Amino acid sequence: MSVSVDQLAIAGGSPVRDTKARPWPTWPIATEDDIAAVADVLRSGKWNRWRSDRVTELEAALKDFTGAAHVVALASGTAGLEVALKAAGVRPGDEVILPAYTYVATATAVLQVGGVPVFADIIPETENVDPASMEALITERTRALLPVHVSGLPCDLAAIKALAARHNLRVIEDTAQGIGGKWHGQRLGTIGDAGAYSFQASKNLPGGEGGAVVTSNPKIAETAFKLMHINNEALGWNYRLTAMTAALILSQLERFPERQARRQANAAFLRDALGEIPGIKPTRVDPFVTADGLHGLGVRFIGAEFSTGEPVSRETFLKALHAEGIPCSLGYGDPVHKLPLFQEAATRMRDHCPVACNHPAMEDMDYAELHLPNVERLCAEEALRFNQPLLLGTREDMQDIVDAVGKIHANQEALAAVD
Repeated sequence: MSVSVDQLAIAGGSPVRDTKARPWPTWPIATEDDIAAVADVLRSGKWNRWRSDRVTELEAALKDFTGAAHVVALASGTAGLEVALKAAGVRPGDEVILPAYTYVATATAVLQVGGVPVFADIIPETENVDPASMEALITERTRALLPVHVSGLPCDLAAIKALAARHNLRVIEDTAQGIGGKWHGQRLGTIGDAGAYSFQASKNLPGGEGGAVVTSNPKIAETAFKLMHINNEALGWNYRLTAMTAALILSQLERFPERQARRQANAAFLRDALGEIPGIKPTRVDPFVTADGLHGLGVRFIGAEFSTGEPVSRETFLKALHAEGIPCSLGYGDPVHKLPLFQEAATRMRDHCPVACNHPAMEDMDYAELHLPNVERLCAEEALRFNQPLLLGTREDMQDIVDAVGKIHANQEALAAVD
């Protein structure tokens, strides 16, 4: 590629992509089949789980799709995490180890059951939790490990399961982003004791909201079902999924394999092409990954390797990329342990367990003093993400992404004025 400085859009040149003339794919995508599926439920007058068969149909379809022995549909993925933790035996005061690079709901689900979140560091190349970091955090109060398949890329579950077996711990998979992922041929969420899916509107299989607990443990499944609804046998809550949402997810599921295949092909192209550009590091695909769930493609921006002269910051690179007409985000902006809820835990959680319950584990937990170098560097300097709707584009669309990144790399001098 041979381009001159003044060709960078951020410096007044023409962008690689005119997004008005060639908009990117939007999400979610509703078809006439989706509309008809929801309308059928509305016309039936049977809108809830107990009167309609749509929710149980969805559970059966998800069992077939995932290979799990049991599925319990719920109102959200966050509810799924909470119910899975409770059903797996996490009790108030128990410690649960999870990565600090995740959406805050992973941690607040632990808090909602009265547990104590213990944050582990990550493997930068995959953005997923480091099993060695998890192991170093295990205490006599640890009850469960909560790996997160970030962007749907499978974690090192062999190492995590071995760690759990040595210490008699539960493994609950946060598979909110990973319904399309596979580990050694098994669907994510089905490898640990239980997994939680999300069908929130941004997810690859969207229903607006919605979630599910998947497990092959009949006791966990039985308890999860009781916790999902108000009943006189257990202290459940109203986490029921509506029939309309179930119908929408069922309809979306019919097109999921085709859409996921396109994401896979486009992500493979981007990984190869972007990986040729200095300082651009797409997430590593380990041998145990037989399918990446691809709720976006994570990329690390290594400024020292990208820069040919004056150092280029990630923020400046991102501004230049946006000017070229390429959408891209920063991933998770802050490690979870750096969020105000945890930095000021004594005051912000003073009316809630585990703080209000004076659990010994919380007395020893000082999130303000916690330092996790890999996740903190990823959030502050490196993490970028091409969100999953982009991966539904054409090969020409993917080439635009590669061309824009290459154009910026070749014309870094023009960035000095905006850095």
